Amino acid sequence: MEKDSMENVNHNYLNRFFTKKFLIDKICSEEFVSDLFINELEKNYKLLDSEYRNEFFYKSILFNRYIIGKYSLRTSTALSEIVIDNSKADFIVLNHSNGYVYEIKTELDNFDRLIYQLNDYYKVFSMVNVVTSEKNYYPVYKILKEMNPNVGIIVLTKDKRLSVRKTSIRDDKALNHEALFKLLRKKEYEKIIWYKFGFIPDVKPVHFFRTLLELFKQIDIIEAQTLVFKELNSREKSGTIEMVKYLPESIRWLVYSGKYNEQTLLSICEKLNLRGDIHVLPNNKR
Repeated sequence: MEKDSMENVNHNYLNRFFTKKFLIDKICSEEFVSDLFINELEKNYKLLDSEYRNEFFYKSILFNRYIIGKYSLRTSTALSEIVIDNSKADFIVLNHSNGYVYEIKTELDNFDRLIYQLNDYYKVFSMVNVVTSEKNYYPVYKILKEMNPNVGIIVLTKDKRLSVRKTSIRDDKALNHEALFKLLRKKEYEKIIWYKFGFIPDVKPVHFFRTLLELFKQIDIIEAQTLVFKELNSREKSGTIEMVKYLPESIRWLVYSGKYNEQTLLSICEKLNLRGDIHVLPNNKR
């Protein structure tokens, strides 16, 4: 019992340690010492890897392997916890005008809502994947074989590789204009309507969203998806975003998803004694 209690405390601490608030509070504290923090950081990340592969750990691996390793910070975007109908997408990768969604099922999760979640994701995405552990692979495989064989399955291996056990098959049948439209901010859907129709309707504010949605529904669904992905992928890109790849792997996702301004990014790099690497970054306006 005492051991279980200690493990819970450790897990709670690890969950808290790898949060944006805890990171900034640590780095901004007067007692901050770079070497000590980096040692603590790497020790805790190894604990996640060996004992407690939570959702943050999966997202961190996905971000490092796909956005940093496979694609590019300039041409790609990673998003998390995006609401799609009745579900929240764990991890989204947008590369140019292509979009991929990854539902994470760690060993701490159950599969009760999996099919409902995947059905919601297909309203926006044509390429849907489940990322899970080696232990969970067969149960996930069985569920998907019966319910939706087009879903891809990726296993996070013991050595932190993302092993594609089943490649996702493109499926556009369930794409839905309204689900796509609701992902956009006002300026984004205005831009699409102007691009496609050459005008923005002059209607009362209470009718504005619905009026533009009705116009959006006139766009071919595949083109509508492409236009939405392009808008999502162009959000908040800055010349300083490439600083992220010079950070320790364990906090890249935290910093990236924190959407910090240039000054804060520079401050984080300086506090971690990474200032010397910053001069190689393009378009860095310091």
